Amino acid sequence: MDASYQNGLTALAGGGQSGATLISRSITRFTTVATGGDSSILPAANAGLYYTVLNAGAASMNVFPAVGDAINASSANTAFAVANAKSATFFCAVNGFWNAILSA
Repeated sequence: MDASYQNGLTALAGGGQSGATLISRSITRFTTVATGGDSSILPAANAGLYYTVLNAGAASMNVFPAVGDAINASSANTAFAVANAKSATFFCAVNGFWNAILSA
């Protein structure tokens, strides 16, 4: 299976779940993350989906789940931080819940 790729994205300045930059490709590279907490958002968590997010920006970014979804053991709508020069893979085994693996 070939992965779809998108490069050069900008995380939403000021952050937040509403209006965050949508992650729509299986591999997404953010190059503009100007301040800590700038954000992106995953699509709805449906079993079998996976996304890898690379943060090539200057600051840590937040990756939000779709409204009502959760990442790892966090509450619904809670962001997952991806520091600059790091990547995270998100995968869904159960609808509504993302699992995340952060790079070293």
